This record gives sequence, structure tokens and C-alpha cells, in this order.
Amino acid sequence: MGLARRLLANKPGYKLDHLIKERYPSFIDAVRDLDDPLTLVHLFATLPGEQTLGISPATVDKCRRLVLEWNAYIARTNSLRKVFVSVKGFYYQADVAGCSVTWLVPHQLAQVLPSDVDYTVMLTFLEFYTTLLQFTLFKLYHNLGLRYPPVLDRQLESQAAGLAGIMRDIAGLAA
Repeated sequence: MGLARRLLANKPGYKLDHLIKERYPSFIDAVRDLDDPLTLVHLFATLPGEQTLGISPATVDKCRRLVLEWNAYIARTNSLRKVFVSVKGFYYQADVAGCSVTWLVPHQLAQVLPSDVDYTVMLTFLEFYTTLLQFTLFKLYHNLGLRYPPVLDRQLESQAAGLAGIMRDIAGLAA
């Protein structure tokens, strides 16, 4: 038991920062490629945490938080240009840093997770995409002179107010 614990404690970690910087040499390159990351993050934000499939509740919570931060930025900057409702969900298009970004938000229905989907591949992409989205949101918020990550109003969060909890902070109304 002692050896197993020691090996687990010494397990090497990794960061994706250098991969983001390699793949996206400029900030505009990252913004242009936000379509797929936003769609996948919005999908995982609607899924239930399912440990047997590898989807931890912490992953779902992180995706929900990133969705709130993205929506708060879009609302704060009045960037939303188009919305389209389809069978798949809601398509949104916004102008961000001079680039058109389109993403899909699935309908808020009870999600049935099929067992024939390889969630490990999706989770690998999600890990990369959440890192990319955090870097991008950091830069976008700082370009507006706002702190990132924004402080979530716990009282509004407990009332399930969602976006209003972050909007108070970025509007300068936080207590």
C-alpha cells in the first residue's frame, strides 16, 4: 500500500499551455477557432455528471462556469448578432474581437447518454478546449478592464440565477 500511494503522489502532471501557444500564435487565431470549443463546452454543460462514463460532476461544473463567463462577456459587449433555432438546438453568432464566432447550444432536455459513444475522446478534446476558452476569456475580459475569472455572487447562485450572478460583478455592482 505504501508504494502505491507514493507512486500515485509522484504521478507526473501536465499542462496544455504550451500547446495552446503553439497552435494559436496570435489571439485572433484563437478567437477564429472558438466555434467547436464553445459548442462542446455548451454540450457538456447540459450533460449530467456520469462517473461510469468518465464525466465527473467537476467537469460539468467547470463547463457550466465557462458558459456563464462566455455569456456574460457576450451580454456585456452586446456582441450577439444572430440567433437561429433548429432541431439540434440554438445557433448563436457573435462578433468577438472583429471575428464572427458561431456556436450551438443544445436544447435543455433530459440527456440520455448513449453507451456506444467514446467519451474519453470527447473528454480529451474538452480538456484542450476548456484551456483554450479560459485563455481566450482571460484576454477578452482584460481587454475590457475586467478581472478574470469574475466573482460569482453566491446568493444569486443559490437562487439559480445563473448569468445574473456574474453580471453583477462585471457591471461593477458586486458588494
